Amino acid sequence: MNHKERVLMALNREEPDRVPFFYWDVPEFGEKMISHLGLKSRDELLEYLDVDFRWVEPKYIGTELIDINNKKKKDIWGVGYTRIKKDTYEYWEATEFPLEGVTEIKELDNFSWPTVDLFDFKSLDSQLKKYKNYAIMTAPGYSSPGLFRIIQRLLGRDSYLDVLVYHPRFFRALAQRVTDFYVQFLDKVYEVAGNRIDFLRIADDFGSQGGLMISSEHWDEICKPAFEKFLTISHAHGSKFYMHSCGSVRKLLPEFIALGADVLDPIQTRATGMSPDGLKKDFGKMISFSGALDEELLLRQGTTQDVIKGVHELLDLMAPGGGFILGPSHKLKIETPVENVIAMYEAAKAWKYKSVSV
Repeated sequence: MNHKERVLMALNREEPDRVPFFYWDVPEFGEKMISHLGLKSRDELLEYLDVDFRWVEPKYIGTELIDINNKKKKDIWGVGYTRIKKDTYEYWEATEFPLEGVTEIKELDNFSWPTVDLFDFKSLDSQLKKYKNYAIMTAPGYSSPGLFRIIQRLLGRDSYLDVLVYHPRFFRALAQRVTDFYVQFLDKVYEVAGNRIDFLRIADDFGSQGGLMISSEHWDEICKPAFEKFLTISHAHGSKFYMHSCGSVRKLLPEFIALGADVLDPIQTRATGMSPDGLKKDFGKMISFSGALDEELLLRQGTTQDVIKGVHELLDLMAPGGGFILGPSHKLKIETPVENVIAMYEAAKAWKYKSVSV
C-alpha cells in the first residue's frame, strides 16, 4: 500500500495498514529538525517521518520578496513582515498592512494586486510526477485559497473587524478582489495538473478559542459564494476538499459538509466544542478529521512519554473505522522539542487498528 492509497482508504471509512500522517510546521522548526537529524532537505524529513502527504505549488517568478539582509519581506499581497528575535529563536511577524485605514472602494483600483503572471504554473508538472504515490495537496500559503485570513492581513488585525462591521460594502468589494485572483490562479493550476491533485486545501480561520469569529450572514454572503467558485474548478478535476480552519468551528461543520468538505483540519481540541470524541460521534460519518494532537501543551511542553500516551488515547478515539489523519493541532513551533515530534509519529506507527483490512 502506498501513501496515496493509505490516505484515500482512510477517507473511504476503511482501516488501512496504519493511520495516515500529516505534518505542518513553521519553516524555522523544519530547519531545526532537518539539522538535528542530519538530513539535507524537507523531502528527506517527510520521508524520515513517513508522512503520507506532499504539497505542490507553482514556482514564484516575481520580484524578490525578501530583502538582502533577511530582516524584511513582503508576500504577494504586499503585506510586510519583520524578522523577530525572541530569546534564541527567530521568526517572521506581519508588521505592515497595506490597506490599513482604507475604506473607500475606489481606492482598491489603485492597489497593486497580485496576478497569475507571478507564477510559473508549468513547474507543477515535475512536482506532480515526483509525488505521484503520495496524497498530493495544494501547499499552505498562496497555493491554498483563502479569504478572511488574507483580508485580515491586508487591513491589519486591529481594524479588520471594524471594517467588516462598519464598512460592509468595502469589505465585500475587497473579498471579491481576492476571490477573482484565486479563480484565475486555480484555473492555471488545473490547466497543468489535470486530475493529479488529490486535495484542494482551502485555508481560513473562522474560530477563536471560544467560538466563531464570523456571523452566519458573513458566511452566507461572503465566504460560501467564494468557496463554491474555488470548488467548482477543483471538483471538475476530481480533487477532494481539505478545509483548514483553526479554533472553535463546530457550528460551521454542517456548512463545511454541505459545501462538500472531505477533511477538516487541524482540530484544536481544547477549543470550545472541538473535543475529538464529540466530533467523531456527531460528524465522523460525514467528514474526516486531520490533526488533533495538542501542539501547545502536549507537543511543546510535555515529555516524550506524555506524547506517546496522548497519541494512543487520540487514536483509540478517532482512528477506528477510518476517517482520521494524525497530525499536530497547529503548526509546530520553533521551541517544540524535536524528540516529541519523532515520538508522535513513532507512537502512531506502533498503534494498531483492532481489525485491519488491507
